[in-house]
Amino acid sequence: MAIFPLKRCVHVWSEYPEKSKRKLCESSLLKRKRIMGHGNQIIGEDADAIHLPNPMIGFGTPADLCQIYQNLPKAAAGPPYFYYENVALTRKGVWSTISRFLYDMKPEFVDSKYFCAAARKRGYVYNLPIKNRFCLVPLPPQTIFDAFPMTRRWWRPTWDDRTQLNCLQTCLVSATITERIMKALKD
Repeated sequence: MAIFPLKRCVHVWSEYPEKSKRKLCESSLLKRKRIMGHGNQIIGEDADAIHLPNPMIGFGTPADLCQIYQNLPKAAAGPPYFYYENVALTRKGVWSTISRFLYDMKPEFVDSKYFCAAARKRGYVYNLPIKNRFCLVPLPPQTIFDAFPMTRRWWRPTWDDRTQLNCLQTCLVSATITERIMKALKD
């Protein structure tokens, strides 16, 4: 190990040129060029990542029926029909894997709050025919109070403005409670 006098150390370190700092406009221009090179893709994002739509209405809602077109691969068109459902908010790459195994069909993402009193975000991959889709009549209840009108007076405090359920755990309910709910809905 060599020990240099202080004067020499200063001289050795001064031989390296100082890095010039980039100006803000130069760095933003470089960033823009980097992003433009990737198209619409965000840097660090997988090419096969599937983005969830907002709002999650799939191919339409009962209140807003629209003409839709579904492009099915020849191998998936017609019987045997399949219908695969899963939660919409999964780990990165899960929906890409599901689609890859089901003829590379893009999933339809739907929030059930547009169809019933429960708010559950789901994704579906299927080859069922969608031509001439129509609403079920009568329409199912859209809010908690539509489904359970007798509970309006004691259901919630005044500060709670929720009108839809966000979690349904039917596996934890006893059979007697399920029967009571069924009777209440029939009456």
